[in-house]
Amino acid sequence: MSAGDRPVTLRQPIIFVDVETGGRDPARHPLLTVGAVTLGEDGQITRPLHLRVRHREYCVEPGALAVTGIDLLEHDRAAQPPEEVAAALRGYAAGVGRVMLGGHNFGFDLGFLRPLLPDLRRVFRSSYVDTKLTAQFLIHAGVLPHGVGTPLAQLTGHFGIEYTAHDALEDATATAKVYVQLLRLVGAEATAD
Repeated sequence: MSAGDRPVTLRQPIIFVDVETGGRDPARHPLLTVGAVTLGEDGQITRPLHLRVRHREYCVEPGALAVTGIDLLEHDRAAQPPEEVAAALRGYAAGVGRVMLGGHNFGFDLGFLRPLLPDLRRVFRSSYVDTKLTAQFLIHAGVLPHGVGTPLAQLTGHFGIEYTAHDALEDATATAKVYVQLLRLVGAEATAD
């Protein structure tokens, strides 16, 4: 059995989240979209959720919209007020219980999620999984090849995961898939010893 086929078992589900924003500064730029998926104890990815956040004003960097491809007029028509998005995220979390969050380069996402969900630590566990940090550790440990790099696009390419960047739901799903592959690599290393 190859590492890519090895079953994965988690002690509890993890909710992987990604955000798309109007820039890099959570104090100035709006949170535009939130994507979430649940990685179950059996390693299966379920419960896709994609939310759009409406704001009274949008202070955005044109470069950010060029990267995400978000059209602000279309976005605003389909979006919900922040309170409704926060309630939807709380409801989503309640469907699995108070579990850990996961993401890629997750400190960035948390900077935008905390203002939306001031009760984030009551909704989710305070610890989280970051696939970028996990990949960096595995590269330094010699488990992942040094040339792979840690951007999500490089990791998905290395593992043969189909991926189109800069859509919050697509990014959350790809991150969960990368995490499963990283767990399989660690499992293969453990059984090889």
